[in-house]
Order: sequence, then C-alpha cells, then structure tokens
Amino acid sequence: MTRKTIILAMPPSNGIVELIEKNLQFHGYEVLRIDSILKFKYNNLWERTYQFFHKHITKSNTYKKKLKVKQSFYKAQQLLANNHYDYTLVIRPDIYPQNVLTLLKQHTKNKFIGYQWDGLKRFPVKNIIHLFDQFYIFDHTDLTNPDYQNYQLHNITNFYFDMVQPHRVKNNKLLAYYIGDHQACRVAAIEHCAEKLAKNGVDIKFIIPTSKTKDIKCYKSKHITFGKQNRLSYYENLKHVDSSDILVDFVIAGHNGLSFRHFEALYYQKKLITTNTHVQYYDFYHPNNIFIWDEKNLDEIQEFLAKPFIQIDTHIVEKYSFKNWIKNILDKSFY
Repeated sequence: MTRKTIILAMPPSNGIVELIEKNLQFHGYEVLRIDSILKFKYNNLWERTYQFFHKHITKSNTYKKKLKVKQSFYKAQQLLANNHYDYTLVIRPDIYPQNVLTLLKQHTKNKFIGYQWDGLKRFPVKNIIHLFDQFYIFDHTDLTNPDYQNYQLHNITNFYFDMVQPHRVKNNKLLAYYIGDHQACRVAAIEHCAEKLAKNGVDIKFIIPTSKTKDIKCYKSKHITFGKQNRLSYYENLKHVDSSDILVDFVIAGHNGLSFRHFEALYYQKKLITTNTHVQYYDFYHPNNIFIWDEKNLDEIQEFLAKPFIQIDTHIVEKYSFKNWIKNILDKSFY
C-alpha cells in the first residue's frame, strides 16, 4: 500500500516538530518538513552592510524582512521541486510568508490545512485564512471572535504523542513538574503554587528556561530553576512528564484552549494542577485527577493530593491521541 504524503510546516522550536514528524511516520505518512526555510542568513557582505545602514537611517527593518521572504520562498521552491503531496499541514501559519503558503497550496493534491495552536488574538491569521481548505483553532472561544465571523473555523483540541510509551516511574515522594517560558502574567501563580506544594511535602521541579537577569529577578521562590541550559527538547520534556507524579499548568492570559499538559496528564496517568477552568467541561475531567486552582483554593491542595487517581475510560483517552487527532484533521471525521 502506498504511503500518504504530507508537507509539515510549523515552527522549529523546542523539538516538537521532530516529534510530530516521527508520529506522522509512525502512523504511515511520508513527511516533508519545511521549517528549515525559516532559518535566515545573509547571502553576502553587501546585503549585511546595506541592512545595517538601512536600519539606522530609516529606523525600520523592512529590508531584512523582504530578504527573509525572498529567501524562504526560494528555499521552499528548492525543497518542493516538481513534487506534489497528498496533504499540507501548516501549524502557526502566521509565521510563514503568504507567497510561501500559496506555493505550498499549489503543491498539495488534496487538502491544504491550517491549525492555529495559539489564540487568534495573540497571533491573527485574518489575512491568510482564505488560502486554506480547512482551518482549525485550539481555543473554542475563537469560534465567536467577531473578527472571524465571515470565516469557517473548526475547533479541535491539542493531543498527546501516542508513539511515546509511558514507563510508570515510581518516586519516593510526590514530584510536581512544570516548565514554561517566562510570562509576567504567570509569575505570581507559579511562585504561589510552588511554595504551597513544597509546604505539603511535594518535591518541586519548576523550570523557567531563561538566563535573562530581568526575568529571573521577577521570581523570589527558591523552588524555581532558571537557565538556557534548561531549555529541553520536547522529547526530553516528556521524560520529565513520565517521571513526575503531578503536572502543573498555568494558562496564559487570554487563552481558553487546553495546553498539551492536560492531554499528557491523561495519557501518562498523572495528577494535574491547572489554572484553566475550562477543563471541567471535558469528558476526561475528574476532580480526583485534576485540581482547578483559582488562586483562592490552594488550601484544598492537601486533600486533592491524598485522593486516589481515577482511571479514565480507554476510549476517552484514545480520543485525544495523535492518531485520532491527525485522522480528524485530514479526514474531517470529527469526534
């Protein structure tokens, strides 16, 4: 049987693109990644010199932006050559130039699909959404965003990577794990949660992968680790997920969709502490397993930690797997 082919276009950061590529291959797809076209370098000294003077004279970066668009389009042409693919999946399409998106669509035989796994208010796509055959969003509240009422949007959740198998690591003490970039809106919640868990005898592994002094100074808790060396690949991150007992999630202001952490907790059978109140409306929610923290009820954390973990129905768990996610995205067979 001939393998279906797919172009994967998404951000290259944190190694998650490698995991998505491997999971696509695991489920029978032949994958062409094009995230390499986003890497920019000057072709010669003249371009670099011209950019230097242009930026300082005009106080703008328009010349470099034009170079990036031109270079990424040329690289995409080289990668695609004369080949055509069954599908194209573009995650975070706002980071790709419109002419590159048009080119990708021309090389797609069946469906040209966009997925914005960040809120439309943070990263708008209004000027490019018309290019796609189907467009998915992870934040269900974007379905009622007045700026997008003339567009057909489909809501779909994130997922867990079913190719990676849990190993059920057993700790002597409960271990809580969190990793996330510095966001000023999350500082107070992160510190408060770390301190409260530590007081309840929980080991803390809270990582903010930054070495910027101004960011580090925002935190006072001794339970938080910093440094660029702590920027893990996504696969390394999943090893920490596997070896933890409790996963912690702090929603970014303005987000309502569920982060990957929710589905990893479901798959790896970990307890979850989250500030995202929308999780209570999902079919996998159980109060023994998921603690919704509203910054006033942390005194109830000890009772939550003492409750036994409740097994969730296998069919519900499988519903949020990558296998089911990609089937829904490509075949439009909604769950």
